[in-house]
Amino acid sequence: MDDHEAQRTAPARPDDVPAEPGADFDAFYRDHKPRLVVFLRYQGAPMAEAADLAQDAMIKAYTRWSTITSPKAWTKRVASRAWGRRLASLDEDLVAEVPGTWMTVSDITVWEQQFDLLRVLDALPLRQRQVLAWTLDGHTPAEIAVELRMTPEAVRSNLYKARRAVAKYLEERS
Repeated sequence: MDDHEAQRTAPARPDDVPAEPGADFDAFYRDHKPRLVVFLRYQGAPMAEAADLAQDAMIKAYTRWSTITSPKAWTKRVASRAWGRRLASLDEDLVAEVPGTWMTVSDITVWEQQFDLLRVLDALPLRQRQVLAWTLDGHTPAEIAVELRMTPEAVRSNLYKARRAVAKYLEERS
């Protein structure tokens, strides 16, 4: 079979069907998923829920990979909104942690043991936790305002209050 004949017999991919993500998605997944879990933990999600939400966001990113221009922000936004929807619809108590060794983010557990930050974050109001989570992940108030649909001033105000609460907590511990 010559090249011309092979081209005629090969099934054509419709233009509207995106190609499957390749190595770039794999690298993004390996690098960003643990960070996404930490990001959700900052917002108060229990470890098991944070892992589930991060995985769900990654699955959605995989299916839309060819159309996403800012994958880190996109997955944070998707996961954060999903966590907000879960909070708004909770009718029962969730299990705080799922025991077992299935979690591949053991470095997060070590981090939690070294720092007691999650306790103070859990005590913050939701908006302050969200703003602080985005800030701890390296975003500016202007970027956070766009992602959370707030004004930059409201972001800075919530960030100020959150930082003040964290400082007070650390001061009381020492």
